[in-house]
Amino acid sequence: MNAATSAGTNAHGSGPLSGIRVVELGQYISGPYAAKLLADLGAEVIKVESPDGDPMRRWEGTGTMSPQFAAYNRGKAGVTLDLKTAEGLEELLALAAEADVLIENFRPGVATRLGFGPDALREINPRIISCSITGFGAQGPYAKRPAYDTVISAVGAMYSQVVPAETLRPLGPAFSDLLSGMSASQAILAALHARGMRGEGEHLEVSMVGSLIDFLTEAASTYLETGQLAGPDSRPRRAQAYACAGSDAKAFVIHMSVPEKFWLGLIKVLEAPRLASDPRFETREGRVRNYDELDAELKAITALKPRQHWIDRLIEFDIPHGPLNTIGDLFDDPQVASMGLIEEIVGHSGETLRVPAPSTIFHRSGRPELRAAPGLGADNTTVLSERSTK
Repeated sequence: MNAATSAGTNAHGSGPLSGIRVVELGQYISGPYAAKLLADLGAEVIKVESPDGDPMRRWEGTGTMSPQFAAYNRGKAGVTLDLKTAEGLEELLALAAEADVLIENFRPGVATRLGFGPDALREINPRIISCSITGFGAQGPYAKRPAYDTVISAVGAMYSQVVPAETLRPLGPAFSDLLSGMSASQAILAALHARGMRGEGEHLEVSMVGSLIDFLTEAASTYLETGQLAGPDSRPRRAQAYACAGSDAKAFVIHMSVPEKFWLGLIKVLEAPRLASDPRFETREGRVRNYDELDAELKAITALKPRQHWIDRLIEFDIPHGPLNTIGDLFDDPQVASMGLIEEIVGHSGETLRVPAPSTIFHRSGRPELRAAPGLGADNTTVLSERSTK
């Protein structure tokens, strides 16, 4: 675990994106997450907020530093500008003139209407890479609609893949927000590479619904080719993945995939030779077809002994498996604990925070020390006065 790093310290002298400046005008998750990923790689990120701040700051209902805002905005400098005023727009364009990247996730056309659309940015900085993240893209009947994660996850078919039809309730993390943020950061990295060869910038359009379709490539391609509709159990059925619980009610998963050796090994783990001769399960195709029946058999057997008994046996016979951790279990898992995936940083109020560390290790370029999310307008004086003196 690294030593605590002070909020506000400029630690961007390392990392593969050291020297890259990003201006982020993001709200909620998709834009801020894209910029956060770049900050984790060493980019200098300046988050521009309205005087009222990113609404995610008040997600918990009080204060201006919700845990959710802190998660998606670490490693950034924070400034406030009123972009509806001439002075605010002038300050923003001055920042953009010296930036490598500008990220925004307003509705289509808003950036252009406010005066910092792609054409205006290109005029003042031909090398800038501007990235617009929208819900549904710039065209089409849904383009101007408000686009929050739940809406996109429903329209983009993500919920149909994770929520049983009888459970009419949105579930899970912010799929479309996070995936579009990842898509945007990937596209920005590609554009930076292309700029290095061509010497000119690029305008990128990333849609949340398009990012979901790309992520659901297996289900989408299968449907387009065969007409088969995937649902929540389609992938586990084909992958031969099962979730069970021991007699102590502790859950774990098994993933047999295609190799027959894993099925034969599981028979030995369970000490259930009758399953091997059961005509329903003799072939992989049979096990896929009779997934629910095999699932019930496995659950009945594993319920007889505690989880650790089964994990020890699964290790012995080299069967792919793992405990079904909650977030509360995750950082106590011995594998996760051994990987150094928690880091201590100093919060904007001086408190020590434990946060997830970036997962990628760069053995040569390294990465910057993590910094906490900025307070509202915390870097106005530093960032704006620094620019004005250049």
